[in-house]
Amino acid sequence: MAAGAFAYLLAVTNRSSLGVATLEASERFAVSAAQLSTLAVAQLAVYAAMQVPVGLLLDRYGARILLVLGSVLMSVGQILVAVSVEISPAVVGRMLLGMGDAFIFISMIRLINGWYSGAKASRRQQLLTNIGQLGQAVSAIPFAALLHLQGWSIAFSTLSIVTLLLVVVSLVVVRDDREPDVLHHKVKSLKSVFSTLLLNSRHPGVRMAFWTHFTLQSATSVFILLWGYPFLVNGQGLSKELASLIIGSFVIMGFVVGPLVSTVCSKYPAMRDRAVVVVSLSIVLAWSLTIFGPERVSILTLTLLVVVLSSSAPFSMIAFDYTRTFVKKSSLGATNGLVNIGGFLATFMAMFVAGLILDAVQQAQNSAGLDVGLYTALGFRWAMSVQFLVVAVGLTMYLVERKSLHRLLRTGITAV
Repeated sequence: MAAGAFAYLLAVTNRSSLGVATLEASERFAVSAAQLSTLAVAQLAVYAAMQVPVGLLLDRYGARILLVLGSVLMSVGQILVAVSVEISPAVVGRMLLGMGDAFIFISMIRLINGWYSGAKASRRQQLLTNIGQLGQAVSAIPFAALLHLQGWSIAFSTLSIVTLLLVVVSLVVVRDDREPDVLHHKVKSLKSVFSTLLLNSRHPGVRMAFWTHFTLQSATSVFILLWGYPFLVNGQGLSKELASLIIGSFVIMGFVVGPLVSTVCSKYPAMRDRAVVVVSLSIVLAWSLTIFGPERVSILTLTLLVVVLSSSAPFSMIAFDYTRTFVKKSSLGATNGLVNIGGFLATFMAMFVAGLILDAVQQAQNSAGLDVGLYTALGFRWAMSVQFLVVAVGLTMYLVERKSLHRLLRTGITAV
């Protein structure tokens, strides 16, 4: 399990490394906000597109092999980013990073389900997820410090080299199941695995999981992976050092909220639905106070926003508790991959739209005779309003599928 947590920590560090390098990337590549967003969008689009294929491979070959492949791809991607002086090769590098990243999280979830079940699996899922999220702090503090002191190439090259350590750890330490002789089964054909995935996707409980991840995970990811850092520095006037600390502090809330989520899932599963709705509405409230308040919001409002957004990610793990409830362990890899698409689909769409809005606001202000930079308080006020659309779509679909699930449960059918 420690190897799985280490793998996820490195994946999160690599994934979020661009979040604290947004301003440096703007200067290095001399691009607009929409063009800059393609660095993150391309990465997450590949990540999302790979979830089902990786899930199919996971159900067929197991977590150990996929962790090795993922770490190699992430390392190669970061090297390409490190040496790029134009945005096009950097985008390719981030795409390779996204492809490698796609192998890691659901492999960790598969390891947990191979070693534990029931309430133990729920608790360890939250614990290892929280440990993995320490990668945000690694990228926000030591990586950001290295970036500012030594520059772009050295910072990203160092991260690439460290990521290669995961290859050795995976080969030496990882074992897919606690009792491989008992749990070993004949390798399934990809056709069989894909057919099972199609069957699972028809279950409303699985679709509830998808929309849970879509709504709750994306709220955090949009902030920490790209737009949160410039929002805090340019939109709210904070120092780069304080902005890095705030991004890194998201991990703290994970350790505080994670046990609560684990308790809800393991002891009070009936409360999972209510928790999803409450957290979704909290995101709307926090962003409303921020967007519709003064140009520079109070520290209290900013603290509320950070607390809500950093709590949203741990609550998004309810999605994988839903799949564990309704899907057999032998087909969890592909199903969890499908569910994992939800949050990152919402994330890269919101990121790109926010970039378009930032560019549009800058052009409108410049046309009005105001000589403003790319990132302004007004620009972020409009750009971050995209969160309202994400929650509206995600929560509506979640409630539709919850109603369908309750109808299904009344027939006596619980799982696929």
